[in-house]
Amino acid sequence: MLLALDSEKIVGIATISSSHKIKSRHEGELGIVVAKEYQRQGIGSKLIQMLINWCKGNGVTTRIRLDTRTDNTMAVSLYLKFGFVVEGCCKNQTLLDGKYYDLYIMGMMIK
Repeated sequence: MLLALDSEKIVGIATISSSHKIKSRHEGELGIVVAKEYQRQGIGSKLIQMLINWCKGNGVTTRIRLDTRTDNTMAVSLYLKFGFVVEGCCKNQTLLDGKYYDLYIMGMMIK
């Protein structure tokens, strides 16, 4: 887990988590959130790059996956920039305030 701070205020969090099962421990699931007022300042990019670098050096992780809403174009663009590809789409996967949203499943192999 990584935290982005502005003084003592948490403005971003990024995590990679993996299963302990032999068949799937090579895959890390990325989660990231940056406070709205701190977006478009490179914080998300820095957090993602740090997690990718950690995965490259940990000797276990060879693949990273994530889910993101299809309408979150800023996030989708960021993930594409780092080499993630859209691997699928789950229709009506998220229900928020009575509205359904589709999710992209994105992934990348790391070398």
